[in-house]
Amino acid sequence: MSKRSHGEGSLCHRSNGTWLAQVSIEGKRVSKTFKLRKEAQEWLTNTTGQVRQGLTYSSSKTSVNELLIIWLAAKKTNSRPATEEQYRRLSRLYISPFLGNAKLQDISPAKIQKFYRELENRNIGKRTIELVHTVLHGFLSHANKLGLIAQNWAEMVEVPRPDKREMSVWDETQVNQFLITVPEDPFYRLAFATGMRRGELIGLQWKDVDWNAAMLQIRRQVYEPEGGGFIFQGPKTERGRRGIRLGPGLIEALRNHYKTTIPLMKAIAGDDWQENDLVFPSEKGTPRNGYNVSKAFDKLIKIAGLPDIRFHDIRHTAASIMLLHGEPPVRVAGILGQSVAVLLSTYAHYIQDDQERASRLMDDITTITAIELDDCNRLQQKTAIFAEKKAVQ
Repeated sequence: MSKRSHGEGSLCHRSNGTWLAQVSIEGKRVSKTFKLRKEAQEWLTNTTGQVRQGLTYSSSKTSVNELLIIWLAAKKTNSRPATEEQYRRLSRLYISPFLGNAKLQDISPAKIQKFYRELENRNIGKRTIELVHTVLHGFLSHANKLGLIAQNWAEMVEVPRPDKREMSVWDETQVNQFLITVPEDPFYRLAFATGMRRGELIGLQWKDVDWNAAMLQIRRQVYEPEGGGFIFQGPKTERGRRGIRLGPGLIEALRNHYKTTIPLMKAIAGDDWQENDLVFPSEKGTPRNGYNVSKAFDKLIKIAGLPDIRFHDIRHTAASIMLLHGEPPVRVAGILGQSVAVLLSTYAHYIQDDQERASRLMDDITTITAIELDDCNRLQQKTAIFAEKKAVQ
């Protein structure tokens, strides 16, 4: 049999009824067997197209799992610990079991779409599938940059999107009713006053408190890896690294917490105390467990007899109250550590809509001022006299 030229392909119907597709890549033959001629032809067309776009023999033999391991290792060096761990978990639970053994050259939009349908059929949540898509998209973008695939096939599929969840917030009366149940604990007061994230509250240290300026500096969050323990890590975005001014009442509550509660906690813990300079530590001085914080909040809600909300909804509550009181969106976005665009898309219905004031302003500006006829005649006379005097001069 004569040697095929680079990128040339062929189909062969075998005696057992299967179809053999073959392509020459860099003088070496790559083969794959299919039950149906249609499947063989699709593979052949896809592969020869990738050869024309630079597919090499070595890359044609690379599996998803082989490159995924390398890509995840690279992610570990340039990603936040929480992000890297999430990528690794999603890859282990979903991408590897469904696509891991496939060759990169066999990945296609149809195969990815089938993968997402399979996840839906297994009752995997849409939000999880959305996160899987984010990981797969990043992975295939890397493969494309290396020239291992012709393009990022994840860009050509429909991704199941989760339904937008109705936001749950409390009003001012409900916030006050809740805080009555924890009058000596500034943790919840600070949460409702600033809209800080749970991880930011848990990671807050005394060195972040400027007593004279009544300011907090948000510099870190606490992350809890799957294996246990904790890690301090910086905010996810630059906007998350921010300063928040506090009112005098809240500053005084924190000062009392620092002078009274923290020394008492240290005395009770004794030698078990682990100093981390935390504003709201556990009974041993380590960061509080985020799951336990949320569970404790749920119990306090029941004691206060209030409607159920998540701990994260404290953040939404703070934002909604500030906006309803007329605080400028740019200021509220700065306190929350997010962009104005995100704030407007999330809380637009809480922003005061004073269209009456705006309409009066624009009505005044666009109203043409009428000049009475007598006034107009007197103006013309004065203009004419002024012109005569100027001509004489």
